[in-house]
Amino acid sequence: MKRLITDGQRFVNEEGQQVILSGVNLVCKEKEKGYVTPCDEGLFAWFHVQGFNVIRLGLIWEGVEPAPGVYDDAYLSRIKQQIRWAEQHDIYVFLDMHQDLYSSLFGDGAPPWATLTDDLPHVTGSLWSDAYLESSAVNRSLDHFWANTPASDGIGLQDHYAAMWKHAAAFFADCSNIIGYDMMNEPYPGTQGQEVFGSLIAAYAREAMGLSEAETEVLAGLWFDEEQKQEVLAGMADMAVYGKLVDSAKEASQRFERGVLAPFFGKIAAAIRTAAADGFLMLETSYFSNMGVESGVTLASGDEGVFPGQVFVPHGYDLVVDTEHYEIYNPARVELIFKTHRNVQERLNIPVLIGEWGAFSNHPATAALARQLIAIFEKYLWSNTYWCWCDGFRESPYSPVLQRAYPQAVGGVLEGYHYDYDTEAFTMEFIPSGGETVIYHPQAALLGDGRIHAAGASGFEMEIRPYPGSDSGLIVLDIPQSDKRVSLRVDAAAK
Repeated sequence: MKRLITDGQRFVNEEGQQVILSGVNLVCKEKEKGYVTPCDEGLFAWFHVQGFNVIRLGLIWEGVEPAPGVYDDAYLSRIKQQIRWAEQHDIYVFLDMHQDLYSSLFGDGAPPWATLTDDLPHVTGSLWSDAYLESSAVNRSLDHFWANTPASDGIGLQDHYAAMWKHAAAFFADCSNIIGYDMMNEPYPGTQGQEVFGSLIAAYAREAMGLSEAETEVLAGLWFDEEQKQEVLAGMADMAVYGKLVDSAKEASQRFERGVLAPFFGKIAAAIRTAAADGFLMLETSYFSNMGVESGVTLASGDEGVFPGQVFVPHGYDLVVDTEHYEIYNPARVELIFKTHRNVQERLNIPVLIGEWGAFSNHPATAALARQLIAIFEKYLWSNTYWCWCDGFRESPYSPVLQRAYPQAVGGVLEGYHYDYDTEAFTMEFIPSGGETVIYHPQAALLGDGRIHAAGASGFEMEIRPYPGSDSGLIVLDIPQSDKRVSLRVDAAAK
């Protein structure tokens, strides 16, 4: 497969084509399944037909390093098999070292030997993520990790993590479709997170309730009460209020990202680079940026300066995620979250691949919500991987929305594109530099003469390449180099 590199805020391949990546997460958090999604090659064939050209593939620290310094290559071999299947179907992969609540003792991630709780209690809430705010054991374990506290063998926890990443990167070094390394899923600050949450609660009391002083513990209790949480969410529907809330938490969240997360990313990036000379180094944000707190993440640096080939891979979820309350999903709040990520991209000047979005249930509203989010990705020319492949994915209301026409590779500079789900028309504007432009289309096989128009092109060659046994496939255009904008339009297939 063609090697990918970064060019400012764009992905380009070795032939100079601008690349858009669109795909799905494939992450197994279940120990009883060996932390590997049960599937066969057929799943990757289906992904290909759906137009997915990238997978965010999960690794679990406990799976990789079940005992200090002991690596389970049998586990990594099962992951490698899935990477090979992806390659056979022209799908790129980036590796995600996944964690939720830090450890397999509370969720998934670190092995028990790397979970130092100091015998503090673990508390669960109505939502799994509430434990970040309520569990002393989770927070103390994270504190020890960020402090690089020695494990039982005397080696620091972060040092173990870096060595584990080095081993994994070396193990997969012969997989040509691996494009990058997502160094840690949704890093959480540990005890410092209480300060971030406290800032949010205090701002809510001030802006939504009109209270100059309030007991933080009392207000925090509203968030953990299922019925009262709905009232809190209603109070956060006003964007003037919500904007002040996330701004109030920015300083504390960014202090963690700059003082703790930045050197951590530098350490992990250096370890990966000793085993893999290329492949994107992928930067996530503090957990709180998922909800719109602007990230202060900085480019990873080593002894020789800033590492090349970095990509910003933030996540974005509305506050109703992991609930069934999609009737109060807030599109304006979602716009704010991703506009904030756009601000960070412009500061860093690197490509964006939205690593997680969605996490939808089968609520009927999720189809329209998926359309809104994809329109945001189109507007910013971002790549993305939907969270997450699961049982029932194919039959869900949102799954058909993920199968959309989009430019996988552009022979030139892409200026904009859009797929209209209602009319099934695809439009795109770009400045051609010569060479092929490749567009995935869910109805490529049904497109007849006269359905494809290229205004501004002085002449071009076109080929439609349907996927075997499917209506979907590729539209391949060869448009000569020009300094003039080409406006491409693909009308709906004849019924």
